[in-house]
Amino acid sequence: MAAVETLLACQEIGELLARRGRAADAKDPDAIVAEHVPGSRDEHGIFGGTIEEFADYLRHNNYSDGRYGPQRHTIANLLVDFDSVDSARVESYHLAYHRLVLGSGEYDVDIGGRYLDVCERLDGHWRLRSRTVVYDWSRSFPATGDQLPGQPAKRFSGGRMTNHQAGGEATSPDSTAAVAELVAKHEITELLYRRARAGDRRDLALALSCYHPGATENHEGFAGTAADFISEVSMISPDSTAPVNGLWHFVSNVLIELDGDRAEVESYHIALVIRQENGVETQSRIGGRYLDKMERREGRWGIAHRDVVFDWSRVDESGRPYWDLVGLDEAKLLRGAFGPDDPLYSHLNVPRGS
Repeated sequence: MAAVETLLACQEIGELLARRGRAADAKDPDAIVAEHVPGSRDEHGIFGGTIEEFADYLRHNNYSDGRYGPQRHTIANLLVDFDSVDSARVESYHLAYHRLVLGSGEYDVDIGGRYLDVCERLDGHWRLRSRTVVYDWSRSFPATGDQLPGQPAKRFSGGRMTNHQAGGEATSPDSTAAVAELVAKHEITELLYRRARAGDRRDLALALSCYHPGATENHEGFAGTAADFISEVSMISPDSTAPVNGLWHFVSNVLIELDGDRAEVESYHIALVIRQENGVETQSRIGGRYLDKMERREGRWGIAHRDVVFDWSRVDESGRPYWDLVGLDEAKLLRGAFGPDDPLYSHLNVPRGS
C-alpha cells in the first residue's frame, strides 16, 4: 500500500473503533451493529456469538439492568497490520470505566484490556469482521463524591447519541479531497492536544491561542467567553486560588465531522487533578468529553465553541507513589511541573505559547 493510502486507512480504522466505543457508551445496540459486517463474530467474555446476537443480549441484559450505570471506553495504542488494501488485523488498548450498583453500594470499576479486531473495507467503508476482547487487569473502588463539589457540570448519563451518524462518508485513497480531509483532521487533533498541554503546563497564552476571538465555552458551570473562563475562572488563571498542584489531561477517541471550513468534534478525556488542602493531598480523576465546534479562519483551525461534558469522576487521597513503593530515587526522575520549569521546555526547547 502507498504511504498516503495506508495513512488514510489507519485514520478511518481509528475512527471506526472510536464510533464503536461511542455506540457502546450510548448503550445503543443498533449503532453497535452498524459498525460491524453483518454476521460478524464478537467474543466478549460475557458473551460469544454473532454481533446481532451480542447486541440482542446487551439490549435485554446489561442495557436494561438498573445496576449498570454510565460506561466509557477510552481507546489508544492503535497498531494496524494490513493483509491487503481491504483487510487488516488491529490491536488497540482500551481503558473501560463502569459504574455499578451492587447490593446497597455503588462502585467505580476500571478495566484495562485490548481489542483484537479483524477489519474489512466493504463498499468503501471499514467495518469490524470479528472482535476478541482481552482483559489484562481490573480494579474496583467504592464510589466517591463529585470531583469538584458545589460546581455544577454538564453531564451525560447514557442513552442514544443522535447528533452523529455512524459510518461517515466513504473516501477514495487517490482523491485529493481525501488527503485534504486527512490534513484537516490532523490539524484539529493537534489543536486538541495543544489545548490539553496549555492547561497542564499553565500556559495562558497557548490556551487562548487555541480559540478564535469571541469563542464561547460551557465549562464547570461557567457559560461565557472562552477568554474570560481561561483568564479569570479556570485553574490556570493568574488569579486562581485553587489549591492545585498538578493537572494531567489524556485526550483520545477523537471523532471529527468536517463541513468545509467548519467541524464538529467529539473527543474523550481523562483528567487528573492533584489538590492539597489542610495537609491532605487528593487525586481527582474525571472522565468526560469535549464537544467542540471548530472553524478554519484565514487558514487556521480554532475552537469557536466548547461544551465540556462530565461523564464520571472519583476522588481519593493520594497513595504512596510508584517510585516510593519500588525504592527509586525521586531526585533522579524528571517530574512534570507548571510553568517554564517543566522538562518539555528544557529538553525539547519548545517555546511557551506553542
